[in-house]
Amino acid sequence: MMTNLPKPGDLLTVDIELPANHSFGRRCMHCQAVVARVSAGEVGGARVAFQVNQMQFRSYSNGKYATAANQEVGCSLM
Repeated sequence: MMTNLPKPGDLLTVDIELPANHSFGRRCMHCQAVVARVSAGEVGGARVAFQVNQMQFRSYSNGKYATAANQEVGCSLM
């Protein structure tokens, strides 16, 4: 059984690596979301439904995206 699962109403930050595009290069979609529902998924996993409140596209290279302050933050594939 998994522990530390989010609960409905919890705030989440979701980072999604997007496919490379010749016009834009590699990008990452950064989302601020609220958990709507959590249910059992595949063995040992869970499914989380969420409502996206804010979304931002960011440049992405070598597993990192650049913030306005030129800090690099990890970007994960969900």
